[in-house]
Amino acid sequence: MRKTGMAAAAAAALMLLTACNDGGEKPEARIKSVSEKIESSEAIDSSSAPLSPPDALKEENLGIVPVSIVIPAIGVDAPVENVGELDNGQMGVPQNVDGVGWFEPGTKPGDRGSSVLAGHVDSKTGPAVFFDLGKLKKGDEVIVKDKSGTSRTFIVTGKKSFPRKEAPIEDIFGFSYQRNLNLITCTGEFNKKARTHEERLVVYTELKK
Repeated sequence: MRKTGMAAAAAAALMLLTACNDGGEKPEARIKSVSEKIESSEAIDSSSAPLSPPDALKEENLGIVPVSIVIPAIGVDAPVENVGELDNGQMGVPQNVDGVGWFEPGTKPGDRGSSVLAGHVDSKTGPAVFFDLGKLKKGDEVIVKDKSGTSRTFIVTGKKSFPRKEAPIEDIFGFSYQRNLNLITCTGEFNKKARTHEERLVVYTELKK
């Protein structure tokens, strides 16, 4: 059964932000911990950042199901596949390091809210699809297309890195009146013991008006 509400967003955020993990602490353990905190009195007040759009806005949806992504400023032209939650509670990852995963249970790119795409920064053989993601600047374009060729162009508005064990859930996945597309990858030093990078980079974009 699919998780709902704040607990689902917490699990999704942690799964995405640990997608680069190649060992060490199991994501399922952190997901359970965060979900329990959310259900406690210490939970973030969801009224300040609703996770789904008000009914009055649903007819304004412009979202598409992405099959490709182009980022001219860093030479990215890659396929996008739908990824969701696996039986073991982890998020699915792209089939290869040159592909990008769209978290399908979430917002479609172009709809009001926060759509999320994740890609690897590197692999054992070298750079991966989002290796240069950190080079993006405000104003750079991110273009996603669906299978019919319909495209949505997003403009970079900012970027920020977070410690790998901390996920700004509302910031990345929460509902917004803007039409956001957030790109995630690993960054920072590689922790050999944990077999993952120490930080996660999030690039924030908004639909071009």
